Amino acid sequence: MRHFTGLTCPDRVASLNRIQVLGSGVDRIAGCVYQGDDGTNAILRSHPAGTSADITRTFAKRYSEAGFSRLETTGASAAGVSFRTGHRGDGTRCETLWRFAATNADYTLWMVYTLPSQAESIGPMVTAFASVMAKGNRR
Repeated sequence: MRHFTGLTCPDRVASLNRIQVLGSGVDRIAGCVYQGDDGTNAILRSHPAGTSADITRTFAKRYSEAGFSRLETTGASAAGVSFRTGHRGDGTRCETLWRFAATNADYTLWMVYTLPSQAESIGPMVTAFASVMAKGNRR
């Protein structure tokens, strides 16, 4: 699926399948929702160039105001802004937002996953999405 912006949302990224295409809004141009069999969900979005820092600050502010605890993480999760949003089985349910700035657009990747059980799979997923974003920025 190729958006009018040039962002390409493949049917599958890493172990996640695209399940929905998202419309645009004031600070969002295009995006897609992905879901994995293991309970991982992700949203990839493109934004106007230069806006991802503000979007990330707003994300952090709203999650903090909602009472969620900020997580200090390691690995790929440490490159994003992470919050503890609940429990799943014996694990901690986490939501993380990563931002990526490029020449023609900015991108965000939001994921919900469980630690520690999915810790090793997060890095490869973020890397796979970064590759998708890099391809979309080459148009």
